[in-house]
Amino acid sequence: MPTSAATANALTGLPIRYPTTLIDTRRLGGAQVLLLRPVLPQDESLMSAFLLAQSAGARRNRFHAAVNPSPRLCRQLSQVDYRHQLALVVCALDDGVEQLVAEARYCVVDEGRGAEFALMVDERWQGQGVGGWALRALQRAAARGGLAWLEGEVLQDNCAMLSLAQRCGFVCIPDPQDEGQVRVRRRLSAADASAAGAGEAYRSPGLWRRLGRALTDRPHSLRNTPLAH
Repeated sequence: MPTSAATANALTGLPIRYPTTLIDTRRLGGAQVLLLRPVLPQDESLMSAFLLAQSAGARRNRFHAAVNPSPRLCRQLSQVDYRHQLALVVCALDDGVEQLVAEARYCVVDEGRGAEFALMVDERWQGQGVGGWALRALQRAAARGGLAWLEGEVLQDNCAMLSLAQRCGFVCIPDPQDEGQVRVRRRLSAADASAAGAGEAYRSPGLWRRLGRALTDRPHSLRNTPLAH
Protein backbone atom coordinates (compact mmCIF):
# COMPACT_ATOMS: atom_id res chain seq x y z
CA MET A 1 0.00 0.00 0.00
CA PRO A 2 2.44 2.73 -1.14
CA THR A 3 1.75 6.40 -0.53
CA SER A 4 3.51 9.47 -1.84
CA ALA A 5 4.93 12.43 0.08
CA ALA A 6 2.29 14.63 -1.56
CA THR A 7 -0.41 12.33 -0.22
CA ALA A 8 0.98 12.55 3.31
CA ASN A 9 1.14 16.35 3.19
CA ALA A 10 -2.48 16.58 2.03
CA LEU A 11 -3.93 14.66 4.96
CA THR A 12 -4.42 17.46 7.43
CA GLY A 13 -7.67 15.97 8.75
CA LEU A 14 -6.22 12.62 9.75
CA PRO A 15 -4.82 11.74 13.19
CA ILE A 16 -1.37 13.20 13.88
CA ARG A 17 -1.26 12.18 17.55
CA TYR A 18 -1.49 8.76 19.14
CA PRO A 19 -5.27 8.29 18.69
CA THR A 20 -6.34 7.25 22.17
CA THR A 21 -9.98 7.98 21.32
CA LEU A 22 -9.99 4.71 19.36
CA ILE A 23 -9.26 2.58 22.44
CA ASP A 24 -12.14 0.28 23.34
CA THR A 25 -12.81 -2.88 25.34
CA ARG A 26 -15.13 -5.85 25.01
CA ARG A 27 -15.92 -8.89 27.12
CA LEU A 28 -16.30 -12.32 25.54
CA GLY A 29 -18.17 -14.47 28.02
CA GLY A 30 -16.98 -14.89 31.58
CA ALA A 31 -14.01 -12.75 32.53
CA GLN A 32 -12.25 -12.66 29.14
CA VAL A 33 -11.46 -9.04 28.27
CA LEU A 34 -10.39 -7.85 24.82
CA LEU A 35 -8.69 -4.52 24.28
CA LEU A 36 -8.78 -2.72 20.92
CA ARG A 37 -6.18 0.01 20.58
CA PRO A 38 -3.88 1.68 18.05
CA VAL A 39 -0.62 -0.15 17.54
CA LEU A 40 2.58 0.92 19.32
CA PRO A 41 6.20 0.52 18.18
CA GLN A 42 6.71 -1.67 21.24
CA ASP A 43 4.23 -4.19 19.77
CA GLU A 44 6.86 -5.68 17.48
CA SER A 45 7.27 -8.82 19.61
CA LEU A 46 3.49 -9.20 19.98
CA MET A 47 3.12 -8.86 16.22
CA SER A 48 5.80 -11.48 15.62
CA ALA A 49 4.17 -13.98 17.99
CA PHE A 50 0.79 -13.32 16.37
CA LEU A 51 2.00 -13.94 12.81
CA LEU A 52 4.10 -16.98 13.72
CA ALA A 53 1.06 -18.59 15.36
CA GLN A 54 -0.95 -18.48 12.12
CA SER A 55 -0.96 -21.16 9.44
CA ALA A 56 0.67 -20.62 6.05
CA GLY A 57 -2.82 -20.40 4.55
CA ALA A 58 -3.86 -17.64 6.95
CA ARG A 59 -0.73 -15.63 6.18
CA ARG A 60 -1.40 -16.12 2.46
CA ASN A 61 -4.92 -14.73 2.93
CA ARG A 62 -3.50 -11.68 4.68
CA PHE A 63 -0.49 -10.93 2.46
CA HIS A 64 -1.54 -12.71 -0.77
CA ALA A 65 1.79 -14.52 -0.81
CA ALA A 66 3.90 -16.94 1.21
CA VAL A 67 5.28 -14.57 3.84
CA ASN A 68 7.94 -15.11 6.47
CA PRO A 69 7.14 -12.89 9.49
CA SER A 70 10.65 -11.46 9.67
CA PRO A 71 11.73 -8.89 12.27
CA ARG A 72 11.73 -6.26 9.53
CA LEU A 73 8.10 -7.00 8.59
CA CYS A 74 6.95 -6.99 12.21
CA ARG A 75 8.75 -3.70 12.78
CA GLN A 76 7.03 -2.17 9.74
CA LEU A 77 3.62 -3.37 10.91
CA SER A 78 4.19 -1.96 14.40
CA GLN A 79 5.36 1.52 13.41
CA VAL A 80 2.85 3.83 11.73
CA ASP A 81 2.74 7.62 11.55
CA TYR A 82 -1.01 8.04 12.30
CA ARG A 83 -1.16 10.60 9.50
CA HIS A 84 -1.49 8.54 6.34
CA GLN A 85 -1.60 5.15 8.02
CA LEU A 86 -3.60 3.76 10.91
CA ALA A 87 -3.21 0.35 12.51
CA LEU A 88 -5.38 -1.15 15.25
CA VAL A 89 -4.68 -4.28 17.24
CA VAL A 90 -7.01 -6.39 19.36
CA CYS A 91 -5.40 -7.97 22.41
CA ALA A 92 -6.66 -10.55 24.85
CA LEU A 93 -5.84 -9.55 28.42
CA ASP A 94 -4.77 -12.19 30.93
CA ASP A 95 -3.65 -10.82 34.30
CA GLY A 96 -2.53 -7.64 32.56
CA VAL A 97 -0.52 -9.49 29.89
CA GLU A 98 -1.51 -8.85 26.28
CA GLN A 99 -1.77 -11.43 23.50
CA LEU A 100 -2.44 -10.00 20.06
CA VAL A 101 -5.42 -11.73 18.42
CA ALA A 102 -6.20 -9.42 15.47
CA GLU A 103 -4.82 -6.49 13.50
CA ALA A 104 -6.56 -4.10 11.15
CA ARG A 105 -5.08 -1.17 9.26
CA TYR A 106 -5.56 1.26 6.45
CA CYS A 107 -3.20 3.24 4.24
CA VAL A 108 -4.43 6.41 2.58
CA VAL A 109 -4.40 6.59 -1.22
CA ASP A 110 -5.90 8.69 -4.02
CA GLU A 111 -4.54 11.98 -2.64
CA GLY A 112 -6.30 11.53 0.68
CA ARG A 113 -9.76 10.68 -0.61
CA GLY A 114 -9.82 7.03 0.43
CA ALA A 115 -7.77 4.20 1.88
CA GLU A 116 -6.88 0.58 1.30
CA PHE A 117 -7.37 -1.67 4.29
CA ALA A 118 -6.20 -5.07 5.53
CA LEU A 119 -7.42 -7.29 8.36
CA MET A 120 -6.22 -10.46 10.02
CA VAL A 121 -7.78 -12.38 12.91
CA ASP A 122 -6.05 -15.18 14.79
CA GLU A 123 -7.51 -18.46 13.53
CA ARG A 124 -8.27 -19.51 17.11
CA TRP A 125 -10.37 -16.37 17.64
CA GLN A 126 -12.41 -16.35 14.46
CA GLY A 127 -16.17 -16.59 14.63
CA GLN A 128 -16.42 -14.56 17.85
CA GLY A 129 -17.07 -11.11 16.40
CA VAL A 130 -13.47 -9.91 16.73
CA GLY A 131 -13.02 -9.18 13.02
CA GLY A 132 -16.25 -7.23 12.73
CA TRP A 133 -15.37 -5.18 15.81
CA ALA A 134 -11.96 -4.28 14.40
CA LEU A 135 -13.22 -3.53 10.89
CA ARG A 136 -16.03 -1.28 12.14
CA ALA A 137 -13.54 0.59 14.34
CA LEU A 138 -11.37 1.09 11.27
CA GLN A 139 -14.38 2.37 9.30
CA ARG A 140 -15.24 4.79 12.11
CA ALA A 141 -11.68 6.13 12.28
CA ALA A 142 -11.49 6.57 8.51
CA ALA A 143 -14.80 8.42 8.38
CA ARG A 144 -13.77 10.72 11.23
CA GLY A 145 -10.54 11.38 9.37
CA GLY A 146 -12.49 12.65 6.39
CA LEU A 147 -11.97 9.68 4.08
CA ALA A 148 -14.73 8.92 1.59
CA TRP A 149 -14.19 5.19 1.13
CA LEU A 150 -12.34 2.06 2.21
CA GLU A 151 -11.28 -0.59 -0.26
CA GLY A 152 -9.44 -3.88 -0.04
CA GLU A 153 -8.33 -6.87 -2.08
CA VAL A 154 -9.50 -10.30 -0.89
CA LEU A 155 -8.51 -13.65 -2.33
CA GLN A 156 -11.46 -15.30 -4.04
CA ASP A 157 -11.27 -18.39 -1.85
CA ASN A 158 -11.15 -16.39 1.41
CA CYS A 159 -14.85 -16.92 2.07
CA ALA A 160 -14.70 -15.85 5.72
CA MET A 161 -13.28 -12.40 4.85
CA LEU A 162 -15.70 -11.90 1.98
CA SER A 163 -18.62 -12.75 4.25
CA LEU A 164 -17.36 -10.36 6.95
CA ALA A 165 -16.93 -7.56 4.41
CA GLN A 166 -20.50 -7.99 3.22
CA ARG A 167 -21.82 -7.94 6.80
CA CYS A 168 -19.96 -4.67 7.34
CA GLY A 169 -21.55 -3.08 4.29
CA PHE A 170 -18.85 -3.60 1.66
CA VAL A 171 -19.72 -4.28 -1.97
CA CYS A 172 -17.80 -7.21 -3.46
CA ILE A 173 -16.70 -6.92 -7.09
CA PRO A 174 -14.55 -9.43 -9.04
CA ASP A 175 -11.17 -7.94 -9.88
CA PRO A 176 -11.12 -7.56 -13.70
CA GLN A 177 -7.32 -7.79 -13.70
CA ASP A 178 -7.00 -10.85 -11.44
CA GLU A 179 -9.62 -13.58 -11.43
CA GLY A 180 -8.21 -14.88 -8.15
CA GLN A 181 -9.08 -11.67 -6.30
CA VAL A 182 -12.21 -9.81 -5.28
CA ARG A 183 -12.25 -6.07 -4.57
CA VAL A 184 -14.36 -5.01 -1.61
CA ARG A 185 -15.35 -1.37 -1.29
CA ARG A 186 -17.46 0.65 1.11
CA ARG A 187 -18.45 4.30 0.94
CA LEU A 188 -18.16 6.09 4.26
CA SER A 189 -20.68 8.56 5.62
CA ALA A 190 -21.34 10.83 8.57
CA ALA A 191 -23.21 7.96 10.20
CA ASP A 192 -19.99 5.91 10.22
CA ALA A 193 -18.13 8.77 11.90
CA SER A 194 -20.76 9.16 14.62
CA ALA A 195 -21.05 5.45 15.44
CA ALA A 196 -20.51 4.42 19.06
CA GLY A 197 -16.83 4.07 19.92
CA ALA A 198 -14.51 4.01 22.88
CA GLY A 199 -15.53 2.29 26.07
CA GLU A 200 -14.16 1.84 29.56
CA ALA A 201 -10.51 1.38 28.53
CA TYR A 202 -10.39 4.98 27.31
CA ARG A 203 -11.03 6.18 30.84
CA SER A 204 -8.78 3.68 32.61
CA PRO A 205 -5.96 5.43 34.55
CA GLY A 206 -3.92 2.22 34.49
CA LEU A 207 -4.05 2.06 30.71
CA TRP A 208 -3.11 5.72 30.42
CA ARG A 209 -0.03 5.14 32.59
CA ARG A 210 1.05 2.12 30.51
CA LEU A 211 0.58 3.96 27.22
CA GLY A 212 2.45 6.95 28.60
CA ARG A 213 5.42 4.78 29.53
CA ALA A 214 5.35 3.07 26.13
CA LEU A 215 5.29 6.32 24.19
CA THR A 216 8.15 7.71 26.27
CA ASP A 217 10.34 4.96 24.83
CA ARG A 218 9.05 5.19 21.25
CA PRO A 219 11.39 5.80 18.28
CA HIS A 220 12.64 9.34 17.61
CA SER A 221 10.25 9.73 14.66
CA LEU A 222 7.34 9.52 17.09
CA ARG A 223 8.87 11.41 20.02
CA ASN A 224 6.87 14.54 19.22
CA THR A 225 3.61 12.62 18.89
CA PRO A 226 1.71 13.36 22.14
CA LEU A 227 -1.29 11.49 23.45
CA ALA A 228 -4.54 12.77 21.96
CA HIS A 229 -6.98 13.27 24.81
